[in-house]
Amino acid sequence: MQRAADSSSNRRFSVRFGAICAVLLALVATLTAGGAEEASANSSDEAAFVAALNQVRANAGLPALSLNSQLSNLSRGHAQVMADAGEIFHADPISAGYSGAWSKIGENVGVGANVQVLVDAFVASPGHYANIIDPAFTQVGVGVVWRDSALYTTHRFLQVPGETTTTTAPPTTTVAPAPTTPPPTTTAGSNPPAPPAPTTTIPPTTTLPPLAPPSIDAARVVTLVEMVELVGT
Repeated sequence: MQRAADSSSNRRFSVRFGAICAVLLALVATLTAGGAEEASANSSDEAAFVAALNQVRANAGLPALSLNSQLSNLSRGHAQVMADAGEIFHADPISAGYSGAWSKIGENVGVGANVQVLVDAFVASPGHYANIIDPAFTQVGVGVVWRDSALYTTHRFLQVPGETTTTTAPPTTTVAPAPTTPPPTTTAGSNPPAPPAPTTTIPPTTTLPPLAPPSIDAARVVTLVEMVELVGT
């Protein structure tokens, strides 16, 4: 009897243990799938940032920045640190962890609702915009981390020694000269009366007010920080 009871207890334990293992495996699978979806969303946002930054540079006549995978990994890591802290700040120094050659590194960091909101804010901020359109920079790394409904991002711009950029000048337009009207012919022996001199009315001059900087909707306010680091500093 004792032996039979022990066997029954062992079977019940095996069934319960198996059920617990199945639940744990299902939980791990769910967490793994969720992590994969989050990584995919972050990757999509990072690609959207790179495309937007290069469009801003193209509008300024500058070549596109090439993606630097090491810079992106470092940027992603710093975005995670900021998201965990719930605030934005720069790494100290911003070149920390980068093993490649460089002569200048710039960094923009921000937190906002989505990619477009942050791109608009970066462009509207003179310091951040200067980093984006700096002709010395040829490479970029972008990292994105979501925390609840807030997108934390780090952009690192890199100048590689020996690399130069070429600014594309806007196309020139040739204006054709205005056609000239030949003078009227006159018949000998008759001098027609001279036509009255035309009168010209000069419009009053108007002083245009200075252009206001781009404005950001109060509902789309974001937090931004920018920094540039030179080699040897």
